[in-house]
Amino acid sequence: MQPKILYCAATKFELDTVPPDENAECWITGVGIPQVFEHYAQIAQFSELNCIVNVGIAGAYPNSDAKIGDIVVGESEVYGDIGFELPEEPGFRSITESDFGTEYREPFLLKVPGSLSQLNLPHLVGRGCTVSTCTGTRKTGELREKLFAAHFETMEGAAVAQCANRLRVPMIEIRAISNIASDRDMKPQNIRLALDNLGKFLSAWIEVEGDIF
Repeated sequence: MQPKILYCAATKFELDTVPPDENAECWITGVGIPQVFEHYAQIAQFSELNCIVNVGIAGAYPNSDAKIGDIVVGESEVYGDIGFELPEEPGFRSITESDFGTEYREPFLLKVPGSLSQLNLPHLVGRGCTVSTCTGTRKTGELREKLFAAHFETMEGAAVAQCANRLRVPMIEIRAISNIASDRDMKPQNIRLALDNLGKFLSAWIEVEGDIF
């Protein structure tokens, strides 16, 4: 039987937050954009998918109001470090500002499930910014936040969304904040908190969502 839902995450630790679901398949994408595309054939084999759900941890941009352990739900995704540098400030410029950046100008629109409103669990809905180099300074975090009107940062979200677009299936993105995308601080306890909260949120959401897919 073809699975109706495909849950995917960069690592096994993140994917393990997904409760068992007999109607679903699970896929470890690997970390980063190239790994997602390298394994695209794995998801292309599922011809009857109703939805792809991308889960994992993420960084929150400084002015997003998201804190460590908070849940974020993507309403769209963009690529955040494809571009060029100029000698003047701000230095980095997005490819969307160039004549050859037409295909990058529109964000990938994601599905925000209506069932989330039935949960008594707080979450932030916002835009994800997918990068190959994680933010490590406040200057970079604020620049990316401003350039892309983004709330959180991932390393796979936009790539998974691009795959979903190609397959013509909607994508849902649910992540938990493990760090602030500013002066980088990756405390192990913050990652554990994020994963614990993500697992609780997914369990509650799947129970409410039922077999809507």
